[in-house]
Amino acid sequence: MNLRWKILLVLQLCGGLFALQAQVPPVRSLELSLREGVRVEAFVDQGGRHFAVPPRPALFSFEVNDSSLTASEATATWQGDSLTFRFRRGVIGSLRIGRPSSRGCEGTLTLQNATSETLQISNIVPLGRGPDRVYITAAGPHTGINRLSRSELFRPNVGPIGVVLPDDAWELGYCDIEFAPSRFLTAIARRTGSRGADIRRFRSFVHPGGAVEYVFHVDQHEGTWQDGLRMMFQQRWLYDLQTFDNTLFERKDLAWVRHAYLAVIQMAWDQRYYDAEEHRSTFGTFLHEHDRVFGGYDIYVIWPTWPRLGLDQRNQFDMYRDLPGGLPGLKKQAAEAHQSGTRYFISYNPWDESTRREDHLKGLEELLRQTDADGVVLDTWGESSKLFQALADSVKPGIIMYSEGMAVPKDMPGIVAGRVHDALFMPPPLNLNKLIKPDFAIFRVMQLKDGRLHREAAVAFFNGYGTELNIMGPGRPSWVEGELRYLGRTTKILRENSSAFLSTDWTPLVTTATDSIWVNKWPTPSKTIYTAYSLRPEGWSGPLFDDVVPEHHHLVNLWHHEEIEATRRSNATSIPVTVEGFSRSWLGTRREGNVDCVALMPDLLQVDLNSDLLTYSSAAGTRFTVWAGNPSYDTPHVDFPVAGRTISLREHFGKYQGKIVVQLFDADELLDERVTELPLATPVLVSSVKRTPEASAAPAGMVEIPEGVFLFKTIRSFLSPNEFIPYPDYSTARPKRMRRFFMDRYPVTNAEFKEFLDQTHSVPKDTANFLKHWVRGNPPPGEEDHPVVYVGLEDARAYAKWAGKRLPTELEWQYAAQGLDGRSWPWGDRFDSTKCNVGLDRTTPVAAFPKGASPFGVEDLVGNVWQLTNDVYDDGSYYFGIIKGGSYYHPTSSVWYIQGGPQPADNPQILLMVSPGFDRSATVGFRCVKDARQ
Repeated sequence: MNLRWKILLVLQLCGGLFALQAQVPPVRSLELSLREGVRVEAFVDQGGRHFAVPPRPALFSFEVNDSSLTASEATATWQGDSLTFRFRRGVIGSLRIGRPSSRGCEGTLTLQNATSETLQISNIVPLGRGPDRVYITAAGPHTGINRLSRSELFRPNVGPIGVVLPDDAWELGYCDIEFAPSRFLTAIARRTGSRGADIRRFRSFVHPGGAVEYVFHVDQHEGTWQDGLRMMFQQRWLYDLQTFDNTLFERKDLAWVRHAYLAVIQMAWDQRYYDAEEHRSTFGTFLHEHDRVFGGYDIYVIWPTWPRLGLDQRNQFDMYRDLPGGLPGLKKQAAEAHQSGTRYFISYNPWDESTRREDHLKGLEELLRQTDADGVVLDTWGESSKLFQALADSVKPGIIMYSEGMAVPKDMPGIVAGRVHDALFMPPPLNLNKLIKPDFAIFRVMQLKDGRLHREAAVAFFNGYGTELNIMGPGRPSWVEGELRYLGRTTKILRENSSAFLSTDWTPLVTTATDSIWVNKWPTPSKTIYTAYSLRPEGWSGPLFDDVVPEHHHLVNLWHHEEIEATRRSNATSIPVTVEGFSRSWLGTRREGNVDCVALMPDLLQVDLNSDLLTYSSAAGTRFTVWAGNPSYDTPHVDFPVAGRTISLREHFGKYQGKIVVQLFDADELLDERVTELPLATPVLVSSVKRTPEASAAPAGMVEIPEGVFLFKTIRSFLSPNEFIPYPDYSTARPKRMRRFFMDRYPVTNAEFKEFLDQTHSVPKDTANFLKHWVRGNPPPGEEDHPVVYVGLEDARAYAKWAGKRLPTELEWQYAAQGLDGRSWPWGDRFDSTKCNVGLDRTTPVAAFPKGASPFGVEDLVGNVWQLTNDVYDDGSYYFGIIKGGSYYHPTSSVWYIQGGPQPADNPQILLMVSPGFDRSATVGFRCVKDARQ
């Protein structure tokens, strides 16, 4: 008899259910070798093509009493349509050809105990374990925190990672072998029956003569090993279903729950629900007390039944009716919750059969109608039914059935939301339930009584689903506030990127540069989110994983809110991650681990920050949000509709200086984020322009400055001292559209200021150094037409107000001096000592240099006296004004002096402000402007 057998299992194509590409048809048959036990030599696909499987894997591996065996160790023969084999440990078995399948090879494996003792049989892995392949099997101790979820996923060259499997697939075995570049043979085994055996979650105790049965499925795929998981879990539903009835998931009224990421369950005897001593409701306070921490609850659940149920004859519905305020009171609570965007749930106890008899369906319907509730927690159930959903639909659209446990694949078509139960005290990092149906709304239960929330919030975030804050157990620890803030960070990112976390194309465990940091990839057509979870106490900062960064896209770290740069290599682009470290003593506790989150986003937002003026625009989205610091529910922010505009950060955030985050949203979905910085000591313009009464023609003594587009730029002279106080940064030329206005032809003179004083009798509160150079209240003889000095900003503004004018801004002063061509000096680009006061060491009459006029006819702009502008800045430490033009005084014995003499029109000089008396100077004067009718 030939030792090479073909087990031929006829296949039918799956009518489009299986999304492999046409050139990768399903496996039709396996070719086995019996020379060394039972090994897979090759397979034949649906098109009749033959493919060798170079690793020649054993048909399967398993454990007997925790000792490993493989099919390669068996003695095998062919008997009829079954392959039979015997193992040295007293296990005999058979592989029986199954009925033709439309989704790969199928067969039934039976393992029988041929000894006189009970054997523990466990960990069946089709195609066997091996360091060259990806496989899933149970690992680790049978006891401890992992006793309910021992499955681990093994990959080549890295350590295993714990995975959560459906509640009916605890004993699942899985294997994926690469037999050619990007081509894989994939198999899955499920325990389906037994006789003479005690079945446990991850093992079977088979008594003498007893047996345990498994169904094998084998197929091929191309791409990456993750595509094998996606095929078996998401497209084949672990073979629990032939087809998936997606009706509930296509209903728009139920879709809201998949965008909910934070639920809370509260018992009716909680003092923060109702204060039994003061006989008053505290529901409203509880509902909103942490809004600024995690943005409010998406779902609130009231629970007034177990463990009070059964004290007397009242049934579960009576317990609701007897709550303070009765059902009308609950309806008011639901209305209050709805006003803040929170859905209101009730609970249902299907096991309540011994209290007062009442039809459960009618009681539940009344409860839903009378309270206007939005959902029902199905206590003890992991599924729902068409009957219960129909009952909810008869009350109002959008009522959610929410199971206590995760629905298994066969039950998922009947329910759209469920939980990762806290019976899994510390669930493994990767939850493969999320892969089966990504738009199934999952919530990880977090019990405050069980300790810190940090790890559970981090793992839920890594897996792209929400949390249920369960406060049924008594006790409110002192550390809870910090834990809730961490939960608020994860929840905010989940809510704002919900489209990514519902992606059917998400990829678990992309390859990383180091072990114990895992990354999940969540792609959408417009952006991609990467969540990272680290168990490295030392943390990580640097390139971690490779992916493509397309043109016109950028990377943003959403956990730290920093724009990041990928490291580009010849054949890959490596994306950096920064994960904070933690105390090594926290390993194995609910404080272990940390997360990070990176977003690959299209270049939609254009952001520019100049001083405190933030300019932003986008052709997409519905609103901008600008944050003073890292976005969180208690970070100051402002929202604006989508339209290009410029805002003053100081106007909205006061004296804040630091990180500025600009986010673009479409409704609640984040489209793009840009991060910029308002550095410490940045000068921020704090003065405002109060427009004057408009004039249609230039008043006497003034000249018209026409409207136009002016390229505004300021340049500090290289001769200026090494200033440690930053100047306003206008070093980049920016076009400015200037309105028409009028400007004094000359600086205000001593005579003009004398007229102001004579008419107003104005006396400043601080008179120190006020008009210090005047003699007995009059200008120095012969200097009536010289520019007035020894006046401060307040004095100049008082004069301007009296004259119906105002001080010019720096921009207006420079425009009037340079004209449209941006010249350096009012008369041109070359300095000319004959056109201004230079080297005279004293003031001169304001009309002394008519040839020094600007293109608009403004005279005496440079060299005579520095001229005040309206602009005042605050850099967080100092106030200062801007003066222009230079003065007659020019000290030269040290480079540390303020540079005197005539100064170019685009050269600014700060005037540090102390007090009016201190600020008044012999070299500083001013001129005025007046607004023109447009």
